[in-house]
Amino acid sequence: MSPDALASPLDATNAHADSTRVLLALLDDAVGRAEAEATYTGRFHVGRQGCRIVGNDGGLTERLTRCLVVTDDPSDPSDLTLTVLNGTLAGAIPPPWNLPHTSPRHLERLHVDEARGLRAFYDHDRRFWSICDAATRRGLFWIADTTDVPFWEEAAPFKAIFNWFLAGTSATLLHAGVVAHRGRGVLLAGPGGSGKSTTVMAAVAAGLGTCGDDLVVVDDGAGAWTAHTLYDAAKFFPEEPAGRVPDLFTSAAARPCGDKLLVRYSDVAPGRLVRSVPLAALMHCVIAGQATTTITPLAPGGMLRAVGPPTAFLLRGAESETLRKAAALVRSVPSFTLALGTNPTEAVDTLRAWIEGGCR
Repeated sequence: MSPDALASPLDATNAHADSTRVLLALLDDAVGRAEAEATYTGRFHVGRQGCRIVGNDGGLTERLTRCLVVTDDPSDPSDLTLTVLNGTLAGAIPPPWNLPHTSPRHLERLHVDEARGLRAFYDHDRRFWSICDAATRRGLFWIADTTDVPFWEEAAPFKAIFNWFLAGTSATLLHAGVVAHRGRGVLLAGPGGSGKSTTVMAAVAAGLGTCGDDLVVVDDGAGAWTAHTLYDAAKFFPEEPAGRVPDLFTSAAARPCGDKLLVRYSDVAPGRLVRSVPLAALMHCVIAGQATTTITPLAPGGMLRAVGPPTAFLLRGAESETLRKAAALVRSVPSFTLALGTNPTEAVDTLRAWIEGGCR
């Protein structure tokens, strides 16, 4: 029998706790280096929470914060302090993952200590750590070099850290979009390719508002479920057929983002990115391929399947908290199926009329 087979559950628990201590020391070291060499400080919104971001590389941090929403009042308190450390510039390349495997999550290079509120992920291919310690309200994005920054971090920076931080609050991050009109918000959910982004961009081009088309923060902290903008970003394929993406976006100055193009809502449609909006309805987007768009009631269980699994697949490390809050959301807000027609403009006209009719 191998020595590993003789290990008791208590031994594994102690080893897991040791890994937490190692990661906390890693966090302390990186934060100390960045604070000592800080060239950038900014304040941003994460739902109702405030986030102070500090970096030792102004160019890198400005690049990563470009699609975040700047706080309205710089004097607002920060609920989370997030450190961005360029390891090459600091002379401190982030160490690789070398923790003992005491949890199935370690196969993903993901460490979760729910008791402490510590979560950490190491991306071996791109040489960066993402760490969040809820107990001290600190986050860390520590990357070896700016050339290693993955393209998705420019459109949705720090999404893992924000997701972990929100796990301990009344809010959660969802893979969804939001259309806002006349003080009412409609959350659009569904897997990738279900028409969320196309519908939101068409809505913005038609004069409606949005809290984003891919990832939004929702909470019930004010007694009613509310959606909040997290990312000021719209992405689309350059080869989209004519009419699928409005000219408002295709004619704008865009940045490459993987195989898509990236623009900011605030650049193409100033004033239509809404900070927060109460949610009047939840919708499961389905591409029906029919001439006209229809809206029909949907049971809460169907809505949970539309929003829960896609979010849990995209955002790892706080799945149980996300699903619990998503379940509370679908029990509280009416759900519908949005069967999208072939013309995005027609779909938005239908959605606008439905909202103006009281979401019925």
